[in-house]
Amino acid sequence: MILKNIFKKNTFIILNILYNDKEVYGLKRYKDPMKGLIQVPCEKVNLGETSYQAVCREIREKADLYMTPVYLTTDKGFNCDLYTTDIGKRISQWMEPNKNGL
Repeated sequence: MILKNIFKKNTFIILNILYNDKEVYGLKRYKDPMKGLIQVPCEKVNLGETSYQAVCREIREKADLYMTPVYLTTDKGFNCDLYTTDIGKRISQWMEPNKNGL
């Protein structure tokens, strides 16, 4: 329900789970309504952009990684596509350390 409150109606979003063989990476939220909570990276899909392009952009913007995400499913209830990305031994560099990242 929180995602529905953040994004405007009829906005299509992507969620991306970054992981390796040891852990799942999350973002610590810095402002309300989810301040202090951990979430997977999510972003709206821009006009003229596919969900795949949006998830690749999000990985670059948030973690400075150039990866190949894998489509998992579409959640029609939340109007979003879910992707997973195995980052392997790569070390992500959070691009907004003052805002999020663990």
